[in-house]
Amino acid sequence: MREFIKSFAGDNCWDFSYKEYNFLFVEQKYQSFYLFYFPSDREQLLKLKEESGDIFRAIKGSESYCSDMDKNITCILCLEVDENAYYETNASGKVSDLGKIICLVEEDLNYFKKNVLLYTKKMDIFSQEHIGCLESLCQEYFTEENFQSYKKSYSGNIEYDFLVNLFIKIPFLSFGGYQPGNRKEYQSMESFIQGRLTEKALDLGFIEKICVELEGILQDENALYEYLDALVKEPANEAVMPKEEQKHED
Repeated sequence: MREFIKSFAGDNCWDFSYKEYNFLFVEQKYQSFYLFYFPSDREQLLKLKEESGDIFRAIKGSESYCSDMDKNITCILCLEVDENAYYETNASGKVSDLGKIICLVEEDLNYFKKNVLLYTKKMDIFSQEHIGCLESLCQEYFTEENFQSYKKSYSGNIEYDFLVNLFIKIPFLSFGGYQPGNRKEYQSMESFIQGRLTEKALDLGFIEKICVELEGILQDENALYEYLDALVKEPANEAVMPKEEQKHED
């Protein structure tokens, strides 16, 4: 798994060791940093959480340290588990013992953010067989057919399950960057919102102006209600009204 992740992490990655820990340290654009660790079991997962302060101090004392790392490191803990534990953790309606540990780790934001990426032995073998092939894997497996199969059964499509989890747990991966061709099944929230604004012919600048004005008076309840009352009483603004509503007004 380590070599698979390293193959798409880019050129700015290096090994960083502390005690028995052996990390893969990755730098991405906008001075964001990612600390990958591959614990052998749940105990090591919890141990890293408990020693995160010492690990962070070791990073600050390393030759590669820069001030941008202080508040901009995400630690991604890649843990291989057996299939029973993996699918039990993803099951709805209950929280497994492993799920409780993951919540404990991910909710701890001290020193750096923490994400836990689970995978099975089959997924690890799959990754080893496709080192350096993330883009082609996305083109092959991110299809409507595989998506429908995944919705019916996680275990029925382990490749799709594994790839989707990579994008969920590794922040520098973007569906937009690996979206096959011009397909729109996967898009950023920003592009989705922009598309809906264009579709409804809404004036984004006017909406942003309202948001800025509201932000300045949110703490003053009386001022907030006065502003909203005045906004409601204003004549309909054609710049922010959908086209179909403008026709009815005419």
